[in-house]
Amino acid sequence: MHERDRTKTAFTTPFGLYEYVRMPFGVCNGPATFQRLMQVTMNDLIFQILLVYLDDILVFSETFEQHLERLETVLKRLSDTGLKVKLQKCAFLQQSVKFLGHQVSAEGVGTDPSKVSAVKNWKVPTTGKELQSFLGFCSYYRRFIQGFSQIAGPLHDLVNKCSGVKKTGKVGHQFCTMWTPECDSSFEQLKQKLTSAPILGFADFTQPFILETDASQHGLGAVLCQQQGDTKRVIAYASRRLCQAEKNDRNYSSMKLELLALKWAVAEKFRGYLLGSKFVILTDNNPLCHLQTAKLGAIEQRWVAQLSVFDFEVKYRPGSSNAAADALSRQEFAGEPETDPDSDFDNCIAVCNLIERGTVLDPGLVSKGFECVKVRQIRAAESGSSDLSAKQGNTPTLPGYTREELIGFQSNDPTLKAFRTFWRQGRRPSPRERAALPSQVKRLLKQWSCIQQREGLLYRVITDSRHGEVWQLLVPGCLRDQVLENVHNNMGHQGIERTVNLLRERCFWVGLCEDVENWVKNCERCVLTKMPQPKIHAPVQAFLASRPLEVVAVDFTMLESASDGRENVLVVTDVFTKFTQAYPTKDQKADTTAKVLLREWFMKYGVPERLHSDQGRNFESEVIAELCKLYGVKKTRTTPYRPQGNAQCERYNRTLHDLLRTLPPEKKKRWPEHLPELVYAYNVTPHSSTGYSPYYLLFGVQPHLPVDALLGRECVSDRKQDWLSVHQERLRQAHERAREYSEQKAAERIALQNEKVYCPPVDVGQLVFLRHRPLGRHKIQDAWSPIVYKVVDIQGTTHTVEPFEGVPLREFIGQNCDLV
Repeated sequence: MHERDRTKTAFTTPFGLYEYVRMPFGVCNGPATFQRLMQVTMNDLIFQILLVYLDDILVFSETFEQHLERLETVLKRLSDTGLKVKLQKCAFLQQSVKFLGHQVSAEGVGTDPSKVSAVKNWKVPTTGKELQSFLGFCSYYRRFIQGFSQIAGPLHDLVNKCSGVKKTGKVGHQFCTMWTPECDSSFEQLKQKLTSAPILGFADFTQPFILETDASQHGLGAVLCQQQGDTKRVIAYASRRLCQAEKNDRNYSSMKLELLALKWAVAEKFRGYLLGSKFVILTDNNPLCHLQTAKLGAIEQRWVAQLSVFDFEVKYRPGSSNAAADALSRQEFAGEPETDPDSDFDNCIAVCNLIERGTVLDPGLVSKGFECVKVRQIRAAESGSSDLSAKQGNTPTLPGYTREELIGFQSNDPTLKAFRTFWRQGRRPSPRERAALPSQVKRLLKQWSCIQQREGLLYRVITDSRHGEVWQLLVPGCLRDQVLENVHNNMGHQGIERTVNLLRERCFWVGLCEDVENWVKNCERCVLTKMPQPKIHAPVQAFLASRPLEVVAVDFTMLESASDGRENVLVVTDVFTKFTQAYPTKDQKADTTAKVLLREWFMKYGVPERLHSDQGRNFESEVIAELCKLYGVKKTRTTPYRPQGNAQCERYNRTLHDLLRTLPPEKKKRWPEHLPELVYAYNVTPHSSTGYSPYYLLFGVQPHLPVDALLGRECVSDRKQDWLSVHQERLRQAHERAREYSEQKAAERIALQNEKVYCPPVDVGQLVFLRHRPLGRHKIQDAWSPIVYKVVDIQGTTHTVEPFEGVPLREFIGQNCDLV
């Protein structure tokens, strides 16, 4: 355990006070910490050769030899981490194992016989609590029981009745009188179903699923299946009762009920299995096969919108062939639908389904992958009389406190207490009395003419041009932090001015603006997300080449969608000659990029010595790496988050956009047809960086333009030997001049850029924040890391930092923390 957290585990014994130095079980975060340790230890092995939950590790294999190899891998991983296993608790080379209350084998997943056997001798419940325990146990295995909701319906109704009796204060012995023959039959039937539950198949997410749904006036039913080989295996059963509103024929037609069953099964019950997988829905309601073209009401449209993220096809099957789902839906249910205990975990399962096989999950995804809702208990303020005037309705109180409590807070506040002394006397203090008062009281006395009292509370009453008369509650000092937290932290962390405006519509205290400014400037979330970034300009270096095809840079740019649907352009440019080609593509995938580079550049202009790009996934893919390895091309990349490292392509993208912008409006939709002409015009024009056209530096000849037909061709020597020697010498001189001119221009640009060089002075020992750069898009992510770092070494422009621990982050906010 971290040293600063050891005190939290202290316990007293007759021999003294002891603390844990390692995370023990029994503390609230013990299981989560141990699970994270196992996730880190087995990271790339999870879902590949094993499953792990806390100290239970399930290693699976197809053959004996493979199992021995995997066992050796797992044991070595445990040994390397410093973990030990107890031999007496281990079981090796098992055909069937018990895991998390289930019996897992090659045939599928079944109930744990040791746990289910206890159901046979389960006595009839005598209290509502005992009945809830029984239903909770059965619900854990509900996916094994076809028609669970119908069977357990009478017992759920009895639980609801017991809750009502408890609220009315009646004694619990009435439970026995409410136990009906239907409850007894339901109880015995559940015991029988559990002890003879079928073995369900394993879900294979590489194969499509089959979902059978049905609905009736009694309930909803669904069966999730999968065709595995020649056998159709059931993955899970599901059913639920209809709520009272859903039983109304006027609100729910047969088609609407069938759509409800489809939406419930897909988007709620089996979301974890179906999100990210292809599946077929079988229904006996033919209109559901035409959802895309059907005219739907507002509710049905919202349901269809929830289904839009799934990849499925709806097929019609007569009710006589849809027996399983039809039977689940047509069983008579009573009461309201019960809560599904597994619904909280659906999102986590869905996330796992969307991740490719072999992906290593971050332990934080497992421990923090569930949505958490912070619930704040609020006591309702006492209601006033029904005949209050509209003017009285404008006198606010604070949520969570009664008027009597607020009067007590105002009476005990030192500033308001001193003010109230003179207010009750109906007079202002004399100059001598005023001189002895604290400054806060003096500032409040300046508002004397605006202060009014109503129902025991003091208010400041002002006239606003927009809202008219505004009653501002005088907030005592003990409640100001709570008010600021509600108005600023719980209202989107708005700026100083907007927070002040929100407060002025409701309350007032002396020094309100100063307190708001101090609160916002010291708000942790505002500092990490809104603090302006320093304008740092580091020294730049030139990115040059000395000969043609030494360095070829590539990049993608996106344009408006053309008439044929293409919107991507792959830009390839030779850094030395500035010769550039632009190729429209259907997408930016690695395969497409590799094919274009090979066919359009390597085969036409030659293989470069070096291929330079940004760190896009398409350019850093295995396909591009294999292409470079095959042709002996060195692959380089830009610095992360610095597109200036590929300035040649970035600058050409701007030029290309300008060229395409010159097209007439009627031709812009067909820009791929005009792209070769515009690129050719760029290549045959002398470049400002070299003084020569890219075409000439690459091919050694002046390009022939349409205007040359009017001006006449250049005279060429008839002797081939003379032309060849002249051509070689002319091209050599052109390359030398282009190289010198490029270096001169680069030096001028560097000198101009270095005038803007600025780096905030950072010394060893200084506390800093680091720029937060998470993976993927981060437009709404925090700008700064929440960890405070300390500079421990500086070597040139390289700074070595380490986390500065031991003091809460809030103590650094607004103090000596710089940004790097």
